[in-house]
Amino acid sequence: MIRHDFTLLGSLPDEIIPIVGCSPQLQPYYEKWMRENRTFIYWDRGYLRRVFATWLPRGIEGGYYRWHINAFQMTEIRDVPDDRWKALGLEKELRPWRKGGRKIVIADTLPDYWNVRGLPEDWSVHMARYLKTRTDRPIVVRHKESGLSLQNELKDAHCLVAHGSIAAVEAVIMGTPVFVDKESAASLVGRVGWDDIENPVYPERQPWLNSLAYCQWNEPELCNGTLFRMLS
Repeated sequence: MIRHDFTLLGSLPDEIIPIVGCSPQLQPYYEKWMRENRTFIYWDRGYLRRVFATWLPRGIEGGYYRWHINAFQMTEIRDVPDDRWKALGLEKELRPWRKGGRKIVIADTLPDYWNVRGLPEDWSVHMARYLKTRTDRPIVVRHKESGLSLQNELKDAHCLVAHGSIAAVEAVIMGTPVFVDKESAASLVGRVGWDDIENPVYPERQPWLNSLAYCQWNEPELCNGTLFRMLS
C-alpha cells in the first residue's frame, strides 16, 4: 500500500489500479494517466447526502462518497432503477425548474480543485469578466465557504455557472439550470460551455438522479463489498 508518498505512484505496474482523491500533488499523474488511458479509480465526497460542503441534507451514518473509473465525476446517464435515489429520502428537495430569474451565480471552489485540474485559482474571476461580454445580467461570484445558503443565493437566478463544483449538481436539484464544463456530472442535464448563457435547458432529471445515486456509496457498502461489486 502507498500512502502519503506521491512519488511512488509513478513506479506502479500497470496491473495495479491506483485509488486516488483530490490532492494537488496528483495533477501530473492524472494528466499522464488520462493521456495514456491508464486505469485509475477516483474517489471524493458524494453527490447526495454527502459529508461536507452541502446545502442539501447531509449524510447519514458517515455520508456518501462518489467513486469513478478514469473520471472525476459521472460521465453518463445509465439505465438504472430508482431504488438508491428513493432510499436517500431526498424527493422533497427536488424543485421544479425555475424560469425567469435575473442574475447569474458563479460557483467558485477551493484551491485544491483548481490545482488538481491544472487551472488558475482565479478561474471564477476570469469567467465573470467573460460573461460580461455575453450578457448584461448581474453576476455574482459565490465563494465556496459563503455563509449565505445556496437556496437563498439562487432565488432570483437565471442560472448557475461552474466548472465542476458539486454546487452545480445541487443547483439542478433545486431547480436552477446550469452551465458547466464537460467533466461536471451536471453537464448531463445542463449546458456545456458558457457562450450561450441566455439559453438554459430544462431536461427531465429523474434518470440523472437515479444514476447519481448509483455512483456513490457509504462506508458500510465499502466494507461489505457492495461498492466494488457495483463499481466493476
